[in-house]
Formats: sequence, C-alpha cells, structure tokens
Amino acid sequence: MTPRRGGESGQAIVILTLFMVALLGASAFAVDVGSWYWSKEQLQSAADSAALAGASSLPGGWSQAQSAANSQFAKNGKGSDSVTVTNTTTGSANDTITVTAVRQAPSFFAKVFGLDHATVRVRARATVQSYSSFASTGNVMPWAVMKGNYTPGVSYTIYGDGSSSNNGALSLDLKSGSNCMTANGANDYRNTIDGSSTACPVTVGQQVDTKTGNNTGPTAQGINNRITSWQAFSSIVQLQANSQYTVLNASSPQLVLIPIVTNLAGGTTWPNGSGKVKIVGFAWFVITGCGNPSKQGSCSNSDGKYVNGTFVGLSTTNTGNATTSWDPADGTATTFALTS
Repeated sequence: MTPRRGGESGQAIVILTLFMVALLGASAFAVDVGSWYWSKEQLQSAADSAALAGASSLPGGWSQAQSAANSQFAKNGKGSDSVTVTNTTTGSANDTITVTAVRQAPSFFAKVFGLDHATVRVRARATVQSYSSFASTGNVMPWAVMKGNYTPGVSYTIYGDGSSSNNGALSLDLKSGSNCMTANGANDYRNTIDGSSTACPVTVGQQVDTKTGNNTGPTAQGINNRITSWQAFSSIVQLQANSQYTVLNASSPQLVLIPIVTNLAGGTTWPNGSGKVKIVGFAWFVITGCGNPSKQGSCSNSDGKYVNGTFVGLSTTNTGNATTSWDPADGTATTFALTS
C-alpha cells in the first residue's frame, strides 16, 4: 500500500481554495450584473414614461412637451440620473420625443476588482399621430365644426341651428350589424346623438352630407336622452400643469368627438341649404350645456338650437382607430405610442 503524500494533500487544498475563490468571485459578479440589469430596467421604464408624457403634450407645443417629459422622468428616475429630452422626427416634422438617460449603477462585490460602478444608458422614443379614421363607440356626434384654431379650456358652440357660419348638423351613415346604412331623417339624427344608434367610421378626406331641416327638437331630445345626469367639467377631465387635459371619466356621455370640416372649396363657411362638407380632422369636446345662454339640465326644443362644449384637445392612447402622420393644422384629436 502506497502511503499518502503530504505534498499532494497540500496541493489539493490549494486547488480547492482557488476554485472556491473563483466560484465566490463569479457568484459575486453575477449579483452585480443582476443589480446592473435591474437598474437598466428601472431606467428604461422611467425613460419610456417620460417619452409618452412628452409625446402626449406635443400638440400643445415643444415647451409643454419638454416640461412634461422632464417632470414625468423626475417622478420615476433618480436625482443622480442624467436625462436629455429632444424633439425628433419619425413620420412628420418634430412629431417625436426622444429621451436619453444615463445612470451610474453601483457595484457591490466587483469593487474588489476595482470596478465601483457600471454606466447604464437607455433611450426611449414616443411619437404623436393624428387620427385618420374614427370608429364610433357612441362618442362621434352628428355635428361638425369648421376648421380653425381651438384653444383647450375655451367654450364653443359645437352645434348651431344652421344660422351659424361655422357649425351645423351632419347626416352620418349608421352601423347595421357589419354594414352601414344611410341615415334617414330626424329619428336617426336624434338616435345618433343619444347613442341608441352608432355612426359608421368617419375618415379624414370623406365628404359628408349636411343634415338640413329643423333639427332643434331632435337635438334637444337626443341631448336629454344622452345626458340624464349632468357632471361638472372638472369631474370629466383634469387640467395638468402642462396646460393639457387628461380624462378622469372616459365613460361620461358629455365627452364627445366632433368632426372638423371645411366646405368643398376648402373654406370655413357652412354650406347654405343642402350640401356636403369635407372631414379634415377630429376634436374632443365636453358638452357643457344647451341653449343660448347655455344651461345644464333638461333642454327644451328651443334650447336645441345650440349645443355648447369646451374644447379639451386630448391626446389619447389608440383603441384600434386608423392613424396617419401628425398634422397640427388638420387633426386636433391625436394618439401617441412608443416607437422604440
């Protein structure tokens, strides 16, 4: 029997010790890598939310968008992070917010090897688009307003009895199962207002018939059926620090979408008598009353000459409607999404 040699035993201990040191080092490094990865995920989330906040505010101007992005990043990032917000282009000029963020993620065990931190960099881009088609879910009203400059928080007459030069009634096709049928008179007009009938998708570029005749009674009836309990404006939407509105109650019957139109010559005068108008965009309004002066509550037939609403200029997440490149001059109803 060969006796065990002390030298071999010592070598085994040395090898085992080196192996354990290497194993502990690898395990420690794995902990640091995991920590750096988590820091990057946190930073990416903060950049994504900042880019989305900025894009949703772009229709209000670059200053508001930049402020919204920086404010949102401050809520989710760290004070030591470095963040840059720039206005870039994806589909149309200056339609995108790009957020670039850098964080020094600390090391724990890697400090032993002289690595006290890792530099983490992320980028997020979000783009605003205009709606090119809107599939109604009861929000699209059979009214239209002429193309113009609409200011968030300002009240407008969103339907006039035909004597107004910039708004009036539309004859929108109605959904019937999977088909569309031509609207037929006052009943269909009233039912589209109150939501018992639903308008077919309306599209930018589409020419739509105006609704002629005396519409004051059907307008009042539609409003009374639609809004059985009036809510305060501040219960439906909320003004943010960036001068943009966000929705508090998306199911409110007072929150409506109005097509923006021109006459067929491209002008902003409502056609006399029967005629057509061309849809060039969409706008969100909150109905605030009927009649002149405007009031809330039951609308009499004479009150149906006017429907008044406050423009809220929403930029909302898309729910399957068609979009096109953002055109600030035409589409006031916009949507936004991360693009990288």
